[in-house]
Amino acid sequence: MVTVVNRLRQYATRRYGVSDAALIMAFAFATSALLGIVRQVLIGATFGDGATVAAYYAAARLPETLITLIAGGALTAALVPVLVRESDVMQQRIINALTSLVAVLVIGASLIGIIGAEWLVRELVLPGSPGTTQALTTSLTRLLFAQPLLLAIASLLSATLSAHTRFGMIAVAYVSHNVTIILGVLAARAFPEVSVYGPTLGLIGAAAMKLLFVWWGLRLNGMQLRWHWEPRLPQLRTIAFLAVPTALSATVNYAGNLVDTSYASSVGVTAVAALYSGWLLADMPTRLIGSAIGQAVFPHLAVAAAQHDPVLLRRLFVRTTVTALLLCIPVVLLVWYGGRAGIALVLERGAFDQAAGDRTYAVLQWYVIGLPAYVTTELLSRLLNALHDTRTPLLTNLGQLGSKALILTVVGVSGGMVLVPIAHAATCIVETLVLSVVVWRRFVVMQSRSAS
Repeated sequence: MVTVVNRLRQYATRRYGVSDAALIMAFAFATSALLGIVRQVLIGATFGDGATVAAYYAAARLPETLITLIAGGALTAALVPVLVRESDVMQQRIINALTSLVAVLVIGASLIGIIGAEWLVRELVLPGSPGTTQALTTSLTRLLFAQPLLLAIASLLSATLSAHTRFGMIAVAYVSHNVTIILGVLAARAFPEVSVYGPTLGLIGAAAMKLLFVWWGLRLNGMQLRWHWEPRLPQLRTIAFLAVPTALSATVNYAGNLVDTSYASSVGVTAVAALYSGWLLADMPTRLIGSAIGQAVFPHLAVAAAQHDPVLLRRLFVRTTVTALLLCIPVVLLVWYGGRAGIALVLERGAFDQAAGDRTYAVLQWYVIGLPAYVTTELLSRLLNALHDTRTPLLTNLGQLGSKALILTVVGVSGGMVLVPIAHAATCIVETLVLSVVVWRRFVVMQSRSAS
């Protein structure tokens, strides 16, 4: 028993280089993705792709928007470049002060969301759906507003561990995500009266599990989480300066999901589920490649930026980007030509029939075309974040969302549900090109300053 505990401690406290961190995070994302497939199979077999599951998917939109605003990469993007410059004592002080401040803000925002859920669902999330579907979505949405506080704190702790390149418990937290959701679906299958409330409560349990694991990782690394009210701490101003644009950028990205859901609800209720399932499948390789590599290299980029070393910074970025793009190409080909067979083999169970599989693949094949752009944008944004530039990704995200919304509005429902992934992939490719030009010019400036 002592040996097992010691090995767990070594795993949780080990520092990882870029390659090792990318591998462990890719493994975590892959395991989570496999569990996600199991989850989707169970959800499809249990609920199909009708109004009930559409309400479940739609209910997650508003709480996830708040989660994205507070914790969707913003805290990591802001915290890591700040923490790598501070002593361990100051890092502890910063984390406690920031956690206390974020907790107050998230609780207040969640209460507002709970109160306004009915109006938000009716006017923004599912404006074209029947009243019964809207009522179920409202009920589920209010439950899911328990998530943001748990995930916001978990994100803070994960950022702290990431700054120390200790990815062990972060990886475990990712793997744990789908476990409680699967248990919730199994509960709904065993007790039909539980219905879609089973996986909904499972989502809340997933947030609690993630917080538990990263908190444990923090403890194993000798850090404590305590209430500490110090909103005027100077480092918090720097973090806010960096986090606000990133949070808005992430929220803009997620607002795109709301735009997609609203458009799909006008096309038909089955389009909502098809878009959700198709994007979920397309997002898996994005996470396996872009998120894993991006998260692994980010603290190293931040250190290189803090040391004002443009040569190291450029070398790290180019190597990781080329590697990521080489991994994207076979994935795109595999999904484009073999995705339909994969959906039939894995997802078509029970209430999720062949027609639902056809709709999901019709969406998936266009989403996956943009995979190289999604991954490259992730890495470009990480590089800019390391350079304390979080405003450029915000501006490009606003441009991407505005362009997509314009396309959906001009073409209208006559474009069908496939218009959403086509518009998304096309506008993301343009966004990637713009960011690439910005980063190239930034490297030119840095190199000239270094030479002088």
